[in-house]
Amino acid sequence: MLLLKDKSKSLNVDNYTVIIPSICVGNAAQLACDLLIASKKLKRIGSLSHAALIPVFGPSAYQHEPNECVASCELYESKEDKLLVVQFRAPFISKQTKRFQHEFVTLLQAARRVIILSGSFGFERRLIDGSPWAYRATDKFKADHATQLGAEALVKWKEHTGEHIFGGGNALQLYKAFEDAQVPSMLLFRYLLEGDNSTDATLIVRELNELCGDFLQLRVDGDAGDGSFKLTMPSSWNLLFGNDVTELLF
Repeated sequence: MLLLKDKSKSLNVDNYTVIIPSICVGNAAQLACDLLIASKKLKRIGSLSHAALIPVFGPSAYQHEPNECVASCELYESKEDKLLVVQFRAPFISKQTKRFQHEFVTLLQAARRVIILSGSFGFERRLIDGSPWAYRATDKFKADHATQLGAEALVKWKEHTGEHIFGGGNALQLYKAFEDAQVPSMLLFRYLLEGDNSTDATLIVRELNELCGDFLQLRVDGDAGDGSFKLTMPSSWNLLFGNDVTELLF
């Protein structure tokens, strides 16, 4: 399942924060991970191969690693910040998903914390003037991060208690699998609509950094100390929706 670039090493996630996107509405979670990888210039350390993953192969998605290739599921790391970001580039084969989740959780269960990003259909937001954000966290995660989760700023996050996240892909199932393995985990998702979801991806990253900056460590050189940071758009976004419509049509 695990294919590391350096075959002499094994994957060690002790004391690491692991960020995982679900394949959700608008691919917003995957786009958010794209922003994290490009902005923090994370290094590709390997990929995952499994019967649940549709094979994908293509050129580099990021300007800081122009000679790398992409696959269905990749692992990107910052040793300095002890951060591991997983990126999915293909949907799952449903018949194999349960087995994949079990092996995936086993691979990462030594992590200090796991954060799953997702999205849900905007029309599922029951209160129009309510928060566009919702989260779910294990008791251990809440205890470890009582300061952040108890802050007044988090009033805009609504705690999700339902059994479904419509449009959220396998986010809730994956969260429950990590919860069963007693891994401190949080699921964060945003209500959104299909379309150009690059803005939603930016908002997800900014929200995560605002409330989880102590372990996300998203910063820029020469930071003035005001909490500001700059996101880098991956080179793969340049033609995210193809070329512009030719003016000759009008």
